[in-house]
Amino acid sequence: MRFFWKVYFSFTVLLFLSFGIFGTWMIQLTFGKNYQRVLSEAERENRMFQLSFEMNLNMLDEIYQDDSIIPVTAASVVQNLSDSESIYQVYNGRQELLYENKGHMDFSGDSLKMTLETEEAPCGYQLLKVQEDIYLLFACRSSIGNKTYYLENIRNISDIYKEREEYYDWYTLVMLVLTAVTTILVFLLTHVLTRSIRELSHTARRFSRGDYKVRALEKGRDEITELARDFNHMADTISEKMDELTMQAKKQEDFSASFAHELKTPLTSIIGYADMLRTVECTREETLEAVNYIFQQGKRLESLSYKLLELIVSDKQTYKFRRLSIRKLSQTAIRLTAIKRKEKEITLWVGIENGFIKGERDLLLSVFTNLLDNARKATEPGGKIVIRGRQYSQRYLFCIMDNGCGMEQKEIARITEAFYMVDKSRARKEGGAGLGMTLCSRILSIHDARWRIFSIPGKGTAVAIQFGKGGQENTWI
Repeated sequence: MRFFWKVYFSFTVLLFLSFGIFGTWMIQLTFGKNYQRVLSEAERENRMFQLSFEMNLNMLDEIYQDDSIIPVTAASVVQNLSDSESIYQVYNGRQELLYENKGHMDFSGDSLKMTLETEEAPCGYQLLKVQEDIYLLFACRSSIGNKTYYLENIRNISDIYKEREEYYDWYTLVMLVLTAVTTILVFLLTHVLTRSIRELSHTARRFSRGDYKVRALEKGRDEITELARDFNHMADTISEKMDELTMQAKKQEDFSASFAHELKTPLTSIIGYADMLRTVECTREETLEAVNYIFQQGKRLESLSYKLLELIVSDKQTYKFRRLSIRKLSQTAIRLTAIKRKEKEITLWVGIENGFIKGERDLLLSVFTNLLDNARKATEPGGKIVIRGRQYSQRYLFCIMDNGCGMEQKEIARITEAFYMVDKSRARKEGGAGLGMTLCSRILSIHDARWRIFSIPGKGTAVAIQFGKGGQENTWI
């Protein structure tokens, strides 16, 4: 069953039961009060009848207190109670009728007199139904001298039962009208209340069919709005994940294409020169040139394989971090890259405060070496590279700057992609494969370090690395 019909029938049944139970309770409450009122009046009349009867009978001498005087005495008493519409009866101890003020009527009240006689109860009452009428019979036992009399007053209380039936008939009619009106109102109300759910369902179906830009309408502060907000958040998350997956797939394709290209170029050269040496009679100079080129391309493939191996292994190994000196790491990286800097006559300025960080020495040395080598590649002969380092409480800021060619902002965002090269011709000339910055990013991520790249085309590039968190996690020194 759809949620709309569940809400509709739930509201309808709930209202119908509520009105039905409340109305029945009110009618029964009114009937109960009327019944208690009639019972109290009957008891009061019986008490007055008994009191007057005993007073009149006690005023007579004992010689006159026999059954023959009872009708006269009872009639006198009833005459004084003429305002009452009750039927009065007097029975002797043998339960023989001695007096009745409104002619003989067939009431089966023997069970009540027998109860009074057996249990010696002073008074009692019972309901009697004669044809369509209901009578309330109230009786008491009166002892005068050595004689016992039963005094009864009978009232027709059919009117309170008829009144209850009239209330039920009237309330049934009202309930039918109210049910019809309520059904229509509940239908309209349910339609309005579930409209947001229908809209959200329609939005979800559109989203499932591939319309990933559609979003649910958020209005109000109820649970449906919260559900719509959660759906939108889910849709945003799914869209972001799909974009990430799409981008990841594209990166994988670019990686495969770049990797194939990087392999193809040196392999083509190696195969070509090797085939030449195998099939053509070459001079010594030509042979040395071919062998030298094969050696260079082989070294390039070796470097490429080492870089790929480092990328693959970096995320799968468990490293033991030690306390390392930034100054010593920097000096080691400077020595490793000194020869090629001298070839381009690049000036190096170093200003590093001594500081300590926790990390894996070989990995961090690879980062510093790659960054220095990239700065050397981007710098023209006679250029300058600056290295700075400074300790800030629990954090250390390390920065490498050059005055080389610089990069566009859009290139900075892609610099950590595998095989991405800003200037491919220069990178291949320098022996690069576009994996250095990718490896640096992986290693710094392992060390929970943060880094930023600032670059201006034609002015140079600066790479800043922050080791250690301390203070606010997302703040920079």
